[in-house]
Amino acid sequence: MPFSDLSSAVPAPRAVPGPDAAPWSAPPEPAGPVTLSAEAAARALGLRQSEVETAVGLGLLATTRGTGRPGERPKVPAGEIRRLHGSLDGPDGLRAQVATTGARDGAALLGITEERFAKLARLGLLVPVRCRLNRYHCVVWRYLAEELRTVRRHQVVPLTGQLPAPLRRLLATGDDARPRSWRRRVLSQRLDRAGTAWERAAAVAALLPRPHPAALLTPDELRHLEAVRPRALFARARSRTAERVLEPLTRALPGPETERYAGQFAGLVDEARATAHPAQHAVRRPPRPARLCGRPAGSVRRPTPNRPPQPPGPGSTGPARKDGRSRARQNPAGQDRSSRSSA
Repeated sequence: MPFSDLSSAVPAPRAVPGPDAAPWSAPPEPAGPVTLSAEAAARALGLRQSEVETAVGLGLLATTRGTGRPGERPKVPAGEIRRLHGSLDGPDGLRAQVATTGARDGAALLGITEERFAKLARLGLLVPVRCRLNRYHCVVWRYLAEELRTVRRHQVVPLTGQLPAPLRRLLATGDDARPRSWRRRVLSQRLDRAGTAWERAAAVAALLPRPHPAALLTPDELRHLEAVRPRALFARARSRTAERVLEPLTRALPGPETERYAGQFAGLVDEARATAHPAQHAVRRPPRPARLCGRPAGSVRRPTPNRPPQPPGPGSTGPARKDGRSRARQNPAGQDRSSRSSA
């Protein structure tokens, strides 16, 4: 017996109305701190502190701007850590970009002798990116390996052959341009990261002798300049020997270098005064407690107010007290016994 077609007898399914599809949105950001300290950022990226400092100086790693609080240090946004981990090369690519080398390995990269490398560096043709002290308390200059490869590829400096006569005469004077070229590089990096005219002025002031900015600024301006001055990423304790050797390298030498930076500083101060007064960004400091005779005001005992004469109580011998004063030796008016100093 043939089977009959029952498809027409089965009712068609009806569409059940449902909720409208929600528009697509990006996944939420992972929970965690918005910013990280430089130490935490170095651990998250697996980099050394010197590599993080170099990356920030070269503009490869962003940092936050400070609020001017005393002792505040720049921080690294957490988004920078996620960006680097999500990039094609990851933190390893950043490590390759900030790799540095000394004179021996740098000479090998350029295919020249160490003596030739030292001459080019003293002439300012090879600019160091970092400096440090070795265990013998000697200054060691570090150079970007990527920059040295670029120098060899484009032959922008005389790597071989006899140096031109002007360069030979400059070498004969014993002048060393490495500290000056390093200071120029540091200043350029700080100016690129500065956001206001006062921050740019503070970057230049960091290279000048300490009394120079104080001679041009008012006390309010000087406090504001101190609040926005460039600060180190990491808190490192330096020995007295390291401070004595490295501190002069951060200051311009007397003469043309100081005069050039002094003129630049004066121009930036004029620009800052015209755009924003330091009082708008001044850091509020808690008032200092007043002192009276060497003691804080809160620790000085207040004199007992005078009381009306009281009749003698039971068992009392002697007359009633007058004007609230005791029979003991009276203090001079307005003087507190606790505030006296012994001879």
